[in-house]
Amino acid sequence: MTNLFKGTMGVCLSVLAVGCAVIPTPPPVTATASDHDGNAPERLIDGDLKTRWSANGDGAWAVLDYGKNIDIDAVKMAFHKGDARASSFMIEGSNDGVTWTTLLPKTQSSGTSLGLERFDLEATQARYIKYVGFGNTSNTWNSLTELMAANCEVDSCPTSELNPMAVASVPVSVTASDHDGNGPDRLLDHDLKTRWSANGDGAWVEFDYGKVIELDAVKLAFHKGNARATSFLLEGSEDGKIWNTILPKTSSSGFSNNLERFELESTKARYIKYVGYGNTSNTWNSVTEFLAANCAVDACPISETAPELEKMAAIEKAKAEAKKLAESKKPKVRPGDFGTHVPLICDAKVSDCTCLKTNPTCQWWEAPLPVVDVPAQVRPDFKPGQNFDLGGWYLSIATDHDANGKPDDVPEQYLAQGYENPDFFYTAKDGGLVFKSFIKGVRTSKNTKYVRTELRQMLRRGDESIPLKGVTKNNWVFGSAPEEDRKNAGAVDGVLEATLKIDHTTTTGEPEQVGRFIIGQIHANDDEPIRLYFRQLPGHKKGSVYFAHENRNEGSDVYYDLIGSHSGAAADPVDGIALGEVFSYRIEVKGNDMTVTVSRDGKPDAVQKVDMSNSGYDAGGQYMYFKAGVYNQNHSGDPEDYVQATFYKLTTKH
Repeated sequence: MTNLFKGTMGVCLSVLAVGCAVIPTPPPVTATASDHDGNAPERLIDGDLKTRWSANGDGAWAVLDYGKNIDIDAVKMAFHKGDARASSFMIEGSNDGVTWTTLLPKTQSSGTSLGLERFDLEATQARYIKYVGFGNTSNTWNSLTELMAANCEVDSCPTSELNPMAVASVPVSVTASDHDGNGPDRLLDHDLKTRWSANGDGAWVEFDYGKVIELDAVKLAFHKGNARATSFLLEGSEDGKIWNTILPKTSSSGFSNNLERFELESTKARYIKYVGYGNTSNTWNSVTEFLAANCAVDACPISETAPELEKMAAIEKAKAEAKKLAESKKPKVRPGDFGTHVPLICDAKVSDCTCLKTNPTCQWWEAPLPVVDVPAQVRPDFKPGQNFDLGGWYLSIATDHDANGKPDDVPEQYLAQGYENPDFFYTAKDGGLVFKSFIKGVRTSKNTKYVRTELRQMLRRGDESIPLKGVTKNNWVFGSAPEEDRKNAGAVDGVLEATLKIDHTTTTGEPEQVGRFIIGQIHANDDEPIRLYFRQLPGHKKGSVYFAHENRNEGSDVYYDLIGSHSGAAADPVDGIALGEVFSYRIEVKGNDMTVTVSRDGKPDAVQKVDMSNSGYDAGGQYMYFKAGVYNQNHSGDPEDYVQATFYKLTTKH
C-alpha cells in the first residue's frame, strides 16, 4: 500500500508521494522485531512520525525485509523524543537473513530532531536491514518512529537530513582557562544537557583538531539559550602561537537551546578559541556544544540560523499561548472530584467514640489494633474489615474529596471498623473484596504517572507514635540486613499471599500501557524488590502474570515471566489467566532470596526464584512493606476506563 505521508523535513517517506521528491527505492515488504511493548515494528514503515516501535534493552532489534536485494548507501530514521535524547544503535545488512555484515558501526542520533536523520554508508546491496539498539541517553529503551534504506544516487537525500552534529572535523583535545566543575570536555559529548561553564569576561576554551582543517562556520548551543543571549568571539590559529579573529564579538540569538550556526569567511586553522563575555543575565559563560563546520561537506540546515530559530521560537510561543488560552476556556474540573465521598468518622456502632465529646483529636481506637479472626470463607454480608484483617493496612484511593491535592487515604483504624467505598473498595456479592481504579484520579506522588486503589502494609496497626517511614516497628527488613536494623524493624523477612480474580482491565490508550496493572508489591524506601503485574493485550482472551525486580545498585529492572509473557509482541497465552478466573500468588523473602509463586486449581504452579544478593536491599537503612490491590499502569487511555480485581484472601506473615 502506497504511503503518502510527507515528513516534517519536507521529504517523502515512501515512493510516489504526491508533491514530494520521488524515492525510487522500494518500501520494505515486512518489518519484524525481537520484541516490542505494544508499539509494534510495522509502525516503522507506516510513514507516520507520531507512531513508533519500542523495545527495551541492549541488543533489541528490528529488521526490514525488502523482498529482494536493493542498492543502498544510506539509512534514514526518526526517533521518538529525538529532540530530547540521543539514541545509540548500529546497522547490519544481509542478503539471506542468516549471515549479517555491519554496515554502520555503533553510533548515536543527534538528539536534536524529531524528523528524519540520514546516516551514510559504504555503497552495498542487501535484502535485509537490521537496526540493533542500545538504549538512549535517558534510559534503556529503543524507540524509533521511522526506518528506511536509501540509495542517494537515485533517492532524495538532502543535507538537511544529516546529523547536524556529525561534522567531519573533530577535535583531538580541548582545554579551558577555567571551569566550575562543568569541564570543557562536555562541549564535545553531543549532549545538550551538559555544559562547560566559567565566570567572567575573557574566559576561554581552546580546541585542538590535531591538524589544519577548513571551516566556514561554527555551531554552538548555549545553556539556557532560549532565555538569554551569550556574547563571545572566536579566534583561529594554525600553530597555536599566532591568533587571528575569525568571528568578531557577537551574540547568540537568545531564542534556542539547540545548535545555532555562525557563518565565517572560509579559513584554515588547527586551533580554535572561544572567548566568552557573559550573557544578558550575568557574567557566566555556559556553552553546551561546539562544532567547527565546513558546509561544503557537513550538514548546515537553515534551521540552525538565527532568523529560523527566532521564527521557531515565535511559533512555539504562539502554540503555548494558544494551548494556555484553550485550557483557560475549559470547565474547571478538579482532579479527584468524582466518586462517592465516604467521610472518615468513628462509628459508634462498632467503636467507643466517647473521648471525642471532649477531645476531637483523641485516639478513640485501641492501639495496636487487635487481629481480626476472619471467616474461613468470605461472606457477602460482611464489611471488608470483617472478611479481612485490615488493621495492618492503610488504603489509598485516587479521589480527592478534601481538595488537598492528594489521594484520599484511609488509615488502618477506619478500615478495621468497617470502611468501604461503593465505587472503589467494597464487598462484592460473592463476599470478595473489590478494588477498582480508573485512569483518571490523583497520583500518590510526583514520581508516579499512575493512579491506584491499593493497600499499604502497616505493622504498627494504628499506633501513630511509631513513624510511618524508616527502619521502625512499622516496616520490615531483609534477614540479610545489618543487625541493628533487624533489631529496630517491626519484622524480619516476610510472606504476602493473595487469592483473587481479575474483573476488568483497560482497553484504551497507548499500546505499551493497555491492559496492564500491578496486583502486588514489595516497596522499599524508593525502589521495589518486586512489582507483580497482570496484563491482557488487546484482542487476547487471556492475560499474563509477570514481575519486575528493581536492582538498586544498577538502577535497572529485570522482568520475569510467570504465566504468558510480559512482551507486547506475545501471542495470546494458551495457559494464560482469563478474566474471572481465580488464582493465587505468594511472594516470600528470606534473606536475599525471593520466591514468587502463582497457583491455579488443576494446573502446575509457576515459580520463580530471585537471588537479590547484589540488588542493594540488604544495605543499612533499607526498609520494606507489602502492597496489594490495583495500581493502574495506564495514563493514556479514556479517563473513564478502569482496572478491577476481587480479592478472596490477603494475608501476611513474618
